[in-house]
Amino acid sequence: MMQGQTLRIRVLFFAIAGELAGESSVELELDSPATAADAEEKLKERYDWLGKRLSSYRIAVDEEFARADTPVRDGSELAIIPPVSGG
Repeated sequence: MMQGQTLRIRVLFFAIAGELAGESSVELELDSPATAADAEEKLKERYDWLGKRLSSYRIAVDEEFARADTPVRDGSELAIIPPVSGG
């Protein structure tokens, strides 16, 4: 993919994240190349509540837990997974 293109990813919200977002998934457009951190920033702009909580959430890209520098590509699926409580 060439520099400067737009890529589309699908963001999935699990558990309380979906309730707070008011939807279970959303499409997000990012400038290419992009990383999980770029997607997080875009999501924080869109959802105020996420900025306060995201540090305790796990992020997965294409069904694998991701770090901030994990690349995302056109068609990637990014999951927002809240911490699980209980025991």
